[in-house]
Amino acid sequence: MREKWNRGTEELQLSPEDIERLLAPHMKVEVTSVEKTFGGLANTNLKLRFAGEEDPFLLRFCVRDPKSVTKEFNLLNLVSMSVPVPRVHHFATNNPATGHPYILMEWIEGERLETILAGLRNEDVQQLGSSIGEALGSVHSYRFDQAGFFNENLEIDDPIEMGGDGLLQYTQKCLSNPTVSERLGIELAEKTYTFVKSENHLLDRWTETPSLTHCDFNCSNILVSMSDEGWKVAAVLDWEFAISATPFFDFGNLLRAPLGAIPGMPDAVEHGYRISGGELPQEWNRMSRLTDLTAWLDFLTRENAGPQLISDARMQITQTIAEW
Repeated sequence: MREKWNRGTEELQLSPEDIERLLAPHMKVEVTSVEKTFGGLANTNLKLRFAGEEDPFLLRFCVRDPKSVTKEFNLLNLVSMSVPVPRVHHFATNNPATGHPYILMEWIEGERLETILAGLRNEDVQQLGSSIGEALGSVHSYRFDQAGFFNENLEIDDPIEMGGDGLLQYTQKCLSNPTVSERLGIELAEKTYTFVKSENHLLDRWTETPSLTHCDFNCSNILVSMSDEGWKVAAVLDWEFAISATPFFDFGNLLRAPLGAIPGMPDAVEHGYRISGGELPQEWNRMSRLTDLTAWLDFLTRENAGPQLISDARMQITQTIAEW
């Protein structure tokens, strides 16, 4: 679905000399190659090779939200012992070449999950889904006293309501935005509000402590590799949207089509999640789809949302209500 969405920010263009200059205050390197990576829609990620270094590096520029660089650095360090993530070599809050904050990290060999789905065999689904579930369970094992948005020190300085009232309030906030109302149309906007108001109580059944939630846990941000046992998660990338919340944000994002439409995949993900120690209520799948409405409504608030993203958001909201 995401392959047809427009970028939210302009992709940075840097030469080897630019990169040598921005790294110069911290390390002296000779950059022998610079390659674009694919999958992200907000920031710029480059694969680098340095003279004398066998392994490549990933240089990530925080373009969408420059303030997120310290938070992302701290999150990577926090989860590195239990979640497969790249090792960070250096980060800076600005640079002399473009001015953007950046993180220089280990390059992880692997395939973006979305690129291998078409070739999956039935026997691959259980192993892959279980590995994804285990990785997500490890993410959610980090708990916090309250739900909300992190500051750069991973403290909650902007609390949010995670239950049914929070869902309804956020829905009202989005639908009161003239841009959202125009993109949805009056009829679908009214249906959306009526639906959320009648079903939001479902989220009140989850009373567990808020957990670390990636909030962009999808096929573009999960690298996988082939092992002797089959496909497994090699790395979870792009942590800039992470918050303290419920697990349903991540499940809702992950199990959108096409992954969630693969027969047996949701069950395999659930199996791996429970193996890792994660707990889920009986109606976790419905709670995830309901929570995921907040993401689609948020997409519609973005001024630079392209026609395909708007169309997909309308389709997903309509489909959720119709299939409920």
